Amino acid sequence: MVEIEGYEMPEELYYTKDHTWTRVEDDGTLTLGIDAYGGTAAGEIEFIDLPLEDDEFEAGDAFGSLESAKWVGGLIMPASGKVIEVNSEIEDNLELLADDPYGEAWMIKVEPSNLEADLGKLYHGDAVEEWFTKDLAAKS
Repeated sequence: MVEIEGYEMPEELYYTKDHTWTRVEDDGTLTLGIDAYGGTAAGEIEFIDLPLEDDEFEAGDAFGSLESAKWVGGLIMPASGKVIEVNSEIEDNLELLADDPYGEAWMIKVEPSNLEADLGKLYHGDAVEEWFTKDLAAKS
């Protein structure tokens, strides 16, 4: 776990430049969410729009959106695939996005279709700290 300016960033996850994370599960499926920065930077999240099961996306597509009082933004798909489960629990408990971004606030589970190639385009391991530090500096 890397902590940068108070934000925890688990190094075993893969990240998009838009702060979506993905975890590769033991069965080869993916669990996706938004990182600690993404869940708090825009202020209190007031609304989330998530896809339906069986929706298919390409890496880089928006699979949903978040809305706060001062920001509306897309949730970016880190890897191509089909949605196999949606965490409808967070729609009623939006505070989980800030309180438990890597646990109970997961958003969707995906059956990937091009995993190896897609993961190679994401920030992972040692690259997380360098990317996130530069990203925070650019936003301040």
